[in-house]
Amino acid sequence: MNEHARELRWIRILLTIIALPVLVLILKTLKAVFIPLVFAIFLSFVFAPLTGFLHRKKVHMALILVTMLLIILLFSIGTFLLLSAATNTLIEGIPRYQHRLMLLTQDGVAWFEGASEKMDIALSNFPRLDITQMLAPGSFSISKSLSDVMAATFDMSWNFFLIVVFLLFLVAQGGLMNQRLRKVMDETHHQRTSDTLQNIQNKIQRYLLTKTLISLCTAAVGMVLMLLFGVEFVLVCGILLFVMNFIPNIGSIIASALPIVICLLQGGFTFRFVAFSLLLIATQMLFGNIIEPKIQGNRLNLSPIMVLISLIFWGWVWGIVGMILAVPVTSAINIMLLQLDEKNLVSAIISGDKTET
Repeated sequence: MNEHARELRWIRILLTIIALPVLVLILKTLKAVFIPLVFAIFLSFVFAPLTGFLHRKKVHMALILVTMLLIILLFSIGTFLLLSAATNTLIEGIPRYQHRLMLLTQDGVAWFEGASEKMDIALSNFPRLDITQMLAPGSFSISKSLSDVMAATFDMSWNFFLIVVFLLFLVAQGGLMNQRLRKVMDETHHQRTSDTLQNIQNKIQRYLLTKTLISLCTAAVGMVLMLLFGVEFVLVCGILLFVMNFIPNIGSIIASALPIVICLLQGGFTFRFVAFSLLLIATQMLFGNIIEPKIQGNRLNLSPIMVLISLIFWGWVWGIVGMILAVPVTSAINIMLLQLDEKNLVSAIISGDKTET
């Protein structure tokens, strides 16, 4: 019997090894479907307290769905107006910075060449790259590039309909799904499955709430600093600071780069630029490395190295959206693995050092 059990275990391991690359390929190939589905699942977690409250008040499902649609519609209109204002600001203001960036680049190249000559570094062996020519108005347009980026962001709205459809089906079928599970499972397995789904929902709800509040505070402080130091594109940088903070570790660094570069282009390398850069970076470190870990704790139970690996993996599979979803998706997978087997090797690697109390 033990020999037979070992054989079955090895068969399961080999099948898992074979199935994982296939699953990853499916996720990468069909990301246009899976990304809206995952967003819809997370949105269903966000709306769960509201839908649960309305259910307890005996509100009809049709009215619950209409209420959700109205909330989503109002939020979407506000987001669209905000992005439109930010896009117009970029298109109007960026062209004058293109010339300053070209001059700054020329000064940087000249300084580098002068320093190289003093240190007797032979630059003739290296390929020459005319950066100033690349930044010239006829060769490269920052405003056009930023417009393309914003246009790509607006193109994501095409997925909005799919997300809403998935969300409506998930909410409408929530109660029916529970009944169907009761029919095919005994009470023990049904309770275990329900506890697992509830655990995933609770942890992701707390994570999203905490992350949203921290990101809002970070963006607000960053925008206040920009106003105090007279740095332009406050709205654009505020949106970037908010969104990019959902990417752990590296998101805040990337988000801080744009306002710092704008400050440099506005006034050059001055005390104002140094003070603004240090304060902005200190704000990011304060919220990201001190306040957030104290509030968030170890609720998602992921080791720091696994957070980094999940960022790389989901970023490769689903791009920047995958990096935003990396932590909650990996945490959900970890919770399901723990429910299947508390002593499985994969979960032991993924989990953090501390267990949640």
